[in-house]
Amino acid sequence: MLRLISAVVLMGIAACGTPDQPASPVMPPSRTSNSPPSPTSSAAPVVLALSSLAEDPCQALTHEDVVRLSVFTEGAEVPDPSGKSCQWSARGGVVRFTAYPTADKTQDQDVQHLPAGEIEGRRAVIGEFSRSGTTSYTILVTTSPGRSFRILIVSSADPPEPDTLAVGKDFAAAVLRRLG
Repeated sequence: MLRLISAVVLMGIAACGTPDQPASPVMPPSRTSNSPPSPTSSAAPVVLALSSLAEDPCQALTHEDVVRLSVFTEGAEVPDPSGKSCQWSARGGVVRFTAYPTADKTQDQDVQHLPAGEIEGRRAVIGEFSRSGTTSYTILVTTSPGRSFRILIVSSADPPEPDTLAVGKDFAAAVLRRLG
């Protein structure tokens, strides 16, 4: 009986690990030790600089943003005359993001006639354009002095869905949260 108790105690100590060698974690059956942990909504997203998003614009949204914004086509880098852009398809239309880490485009002369407002407390200029039966919205947002970004959303419906502009503003707010 004493041997049985000693064996049980030794097994318990071995299972707990020692200070030099912690016990191995138990992995759920659906995960292997080589796969990375899946992101959780409680983890704080990594804050990025606008210059980083200018180099890799598809990092502008977190996985949680993609889900919340009803994105159904993964972001893809697309050519843009003013720099690298990322484009997603989402409820409300096709959305494109472009970062301007060295220019505040809300101050450009050619947008001064557009209505100014705020998104997440930041200066924003919003324009609506229609061409060939397609309506698009351009949202320029100041991130800090001399820096800004653009959200361009082209409606997937004609006439545009009533929430197309709201979708664009939601994308802009998500990018601002990513920038911290």
